[in-house]
Amino acid sequence: MKLFAPEGSAEGCASGECLPAPELHEADEPEPPPPIAPADRSVATDEEKWKRAVDALREVSPRHGKSLSYARFLGFTPEGARIAFPSDAAFHKSQVISMSRPMVEGELARSLGRPIKLVEDTSVQAFETAPRSIAEVELTDRTTRERGIEDKVKGHPALRNVLRHLGGSLEHISYLEPVVQKPAALPSGSDEGDAGPSVD
Repeated sequence: MKLFAPEGSAEGCASGECLPAPELHEADEPEPPPPIAPADRSVATDEEKWKRAVDALREVSPRHGKSLSYARFLGFTPEGARIAFPSDAAFHKSQVISMSRPMVEGELARSLGRPIKLVEDTSVQAFETAPRSIAEVELTDRTTRERGIEDKVKGHPALRNVLRHLGGSLEHISYLEPVVQKPAALPSGSDEGDAGPSVD
């Protein structure tokens, strides 16, 4: 039997010294701290809930919905909703705070999911410190939009060319709002082709 000297530890490449360092992958890197979640915008503010309720009333009764849109919303209370009408909106106030009040409050309650009573605040301070009404915001938006359209029309090269050749000036611009008609409900068993025009 031939005996060999015991082998020593591996050196050089056999020991793994020549191997490249393992690459770091994304999974090996420390995970960054989780980002701070933004505020949950799915929770509507009181002002958004109020606007949706007024818009729902407009669908049922455009006249009363328009009149209620002139009231400034002061906030919800355990009894209902506090509102304040401007001094020059006596007609709209009478449309809401009158014999139609039960109907208006009933539709608001249906939209908001709880009983609602309209609580009018007649103090000047309450009206002046309240946010603008829905009607006021819509008027500002419409005025801004119409002013932008007017500036665009007046500066259009085709119109400027016509006025330069024919003379005259631009007197008036009519703004047409799109009219959305809801489809009329068909009676059960009737053919769609026999349905007449929708009536609002």
